[in-house]
Amino acid sequence: MMQVEITNIIDETNRVKRFELSTTDASVIEFVPGQFVQIIHPDLPEFENTRSYSISSLKSGTNKIELCIALNENGIFTPWLFQKSLGDILKISESRGEFVLKSEHLNFPIMFICTGTGIAPFRSMIHTALAAGNQDVYLIFGNRKKTDILYKSEWEILMNSNSKFHYLPVLSQESDFENLGYVHEFYSNILREIGEARIFVCGWKDMCAETRNRLKAMGYNRRQYFFEQYD
Repeated sequence: MMQVEITNIIDETNRVKRFELSTTDASVIEFVPGQFVQIIHPDLPEFENTRSYSISSLKSGTNKIELCIALNENGIFTPWLFQKSLGDILKISESRGEFVLKSEHLNFPIMFICTGTGIAPFRSMIHTALAAGNQDVYLIFGNRKKTDILYKSEWEILMNSNSKFHYLPVLSQESDFENLGYVHEFYSNILREIGEARIFVCGWKDMCAETRNRLKAMGYNRRQYFFEQYD
């Protein structure tokens, strides 16, 4: 475990905050793109006092990480966390998890399919994959409304500056939006065009379940797709 200080809080939407955390002793935090850390709640019993949050930072090997977290009003953990202020101290674990981008994935087009804060582990994955420069990278990002799109300007800038990055926001509750509906139709059409790919999926449980079924039906196997859900 390590101690970190909250050095920045960004209100990304009305219910999502980005927390920048810095180690209090300037020690370095290493992570593989896609990993998470656990935050420890000091007032809960040991068997239920941790929650896992994906690292949304771009760069490993500094004394800072960023976490992008949605408020669950009916939960115990995020209401406590959302009351924290700059300068407050948290305890977190080392980086963990196997839902990661590996060098062998970079030999194929890579598709990231997500909803809501499922974008968090993909942020560093996307930039890492594009830096490798080998293959096209696709982001299919589902939300309800335009105001829910996290890191919106970052994806638009990246799409306009890198021809290998293909960004497709999909909204379910904006009647005048070009890509109206749910992510399934859109990633299915793209996959039919590009053929074999490595596919990462993160988000709401129902979305993940339907995506898994659709990918299986299309002939993809567990060496080609990888899942993480958060509800």
